[in-house]
Amino acid sequence: SSGINAEYGGMISKENLKQFESNTGLFCVTDNGVELSSHLTTREMRSSALNEFFASLRDKGEFSCTLKGWRDETYAVFSDEFGSLALFDVERAAVPVLGCKSYGVHMNGYVKKDGKIFMWIGKRSPTKAKYPGCYDNMVAGGISSGYGVWDTLVKEAEEEAGISTKIMNSAKPVGAIFYTIVNEYGTSPEVEYVYDLELPIDFIPKNQDGEVAGFELMSVEQVKEIVVSERFKHNCAGITIDFLIRHGFISPDETPTYCEILRLLHTSHPF
Repeated sequence: SSGINAEYGGMISKENLKQFESNTGLFCVTDNGVELSSHLTTREMRSSALNEFFASLRDKGEFSCTLKGWRDETYAVFSDEFGSLALFDVERAAVPVLGCKSYGVHMNGYVKKDGKIFMWIGKRSPTKAKYPGCYDNMVAGGISSGYGVWDTLVKEAEEEAGISTKIMNSAKPVGAIFYTIVNEYGTSPEVEYVYDLELPIDFIPKNQDGEVAGFELMSVEQVKEIVVSERFKHNCAGITIDFLIRHGFISPDETPTYCEILRLLHTSHPF
């Protein structure tokens, strides 16, 4: 585990401990976990020290599977849930190494034609560091330091799909999903806030920032086919499945694993 005094910040894997044990000026590694040095008394001091530490590791080629995707963008790490006391801000690419909880916001965009729902599905740019060329939600983004949920959603909607603030004012918060990913990058407990937006029938999304290759308007039948394939970014598939459940397109009579799906969309974090 990793923490600041009595605060619990994240979960560091045993495989990653070596780099923390060797930096005694910044970390104290005990049987109970990893603590930041007590002389780092403010959010700013902790943030600066951590980002210098990870920049040095990046330059040495350590944790290359994740630090090679350095973004010059930080995530706030909170003492509890989003919006509570912020302990520090750390480079986004380093968050899985610390095993800290991160937050994002996703939006399902859809239209109604002849009484039927069609979903706008994005396709990620082939140059993206993770899941290049995979299907994605219409709008999605991590919540960077200093941003709120709504601020992030409006920004990402404009950048990724060219959706104006006026149209976005019709977006509705409909819940959240939470899960933990453990892979070669580290441990990633994540919370994704979810919004739905019914779009005008004549609206055509247009990417503005180069991170989306394009969009496809799909029937529910098409979406149900691709969402369970390896062509769909995994966590975004969860957001889409959540939409299909809430709108009645996945039912318990037809889906023996209905309750298991719901459980997996709301899996408790390890801390």
